[in-house]
Amino acid sequence: MKVRMYNVGCGDCFCLRDRKKSLLVDFGTSNSRIDGKPRHEIFDVIISDLTTISHKNLLLTHFHLDHLSGLLYMMRKKNSAYEFGKIYLPDVFTNVEMSRTLALLLLADLMKNTYLPSKQISLLALVEVLCRRPQKIELLSRGKVFEEKYQTLWPDTEIIQKETEEVYEQIGKNQEEALGKLVDFAEKIRQIVWNMTGEEHQNCSFSKLETEFKELRNSEDFQQFLKDLEEEKINLRQFKNKISIVFQNARDGELNLLFTGDVQPEHLKMISDNYDGKLPLYEHYWCIKVPHHGTQAHYFDFSPYAPENMLISNGIYYADRKKQAAAYRTSAQYAGLFYINDTHMYCSECQCCDGYRNGCTCKECDVIAPLYYKDI
Repeated sequence: MKVRMYNVGCGDCFCLRDRKKSLLVDFGTSNSRIDGKPRHEIFDVIISDLTTISHKNLLLTHFHLDHLSGLLYMMRKKNSAYEFGKIYLPDVFTNVEMSRTLALLLLADLMKNTYLPSKQISLLALVEVLCRRPQKIELLSRGKVFEEKYQTLWPDTEIIQKETEEVYEQIGKNQEEALGKLVDFAEKIRQIVWNMTGEEHQNCSFSKLETEFKELRNSEDFQQFLKDLEEEKINLRQFKNKISIVFQNARDGELNLLFTGDVQPEHLKMISDNYDGKLPLYEHYWCIKVPHHGTQAHYFDFSPYAPENMLISNGIYYADRKKQAAAYRTSAQYAGLFYINDTHMYCSECQCCDGYRNGCTCKECDVIAPLYYKDI
């Protein structure tokens, strides 16, 4: 068993490799260039590496483009490299009620200053490539075992539904009609993905869906709805993180993994407290993937779990505003004086870490850049 950590700048891409089958966890970046190279060059190297694996599946923790832009590139530009046995997605597609959650995920990209810079609506872009090249989809929620060895710790569909309703109470008072139309559109997306969980794939026409979405977002009442939300300072920036998949090994062992996606701090705290008494974390982990590029806002103290290796995909984040760029720097609490004893740190970059002072302050460390990947 080994973990291959790719250098994708401010993004996530890991490959969990063993002799029988490999699992790619996320594939994306928010950067247009990585270590001076155009990102498509980095994507091509990763795709070429993936073609050497005969049996592979893909897990997308959530629908931020820094976690799935590489997959979009692969499925749009490459003929065969995208051939995964199946794709795992967070379960926001099983029930009709989940269309309300999907509507909020779409809305997060439609609102100004609430998403990573891009011209794409990430969930819609994913559905587009899935329509063009249908895949076998499996949905994950708390308690679900997959790959015969991993167990899903998050999302909890009941809690996500409750948090969805809380947002609706906040935003749905004055523009019920516009929001209702978005929910109706989100229901069509839900059905497309849900149908891919069955044994037979049903054809879907994305062109009609795309036209409908353009008409919806350009309508006068919907533009007024967005304007009202911005005036009310409704922030959905972190809503996509609420559904982020977190998983660990199904059985406690020497090579325990804990992958956290971009899970929200309050949800990670619930997981660590074993809030429902069903899925405790283990006392020791071989590898822990730190959430959200190790930023301070998502910092979590993993020292009680005695990690041998901590993985921080933390390439430099480029933004128009210094304050926004600073928010994506890696917290000094993962480094230097706060370093966890006997833990090896694997990072993409040092320049974007607040613990960096003319050299890495971690006692045991490996930095990927300028290499394309590193094996753990």
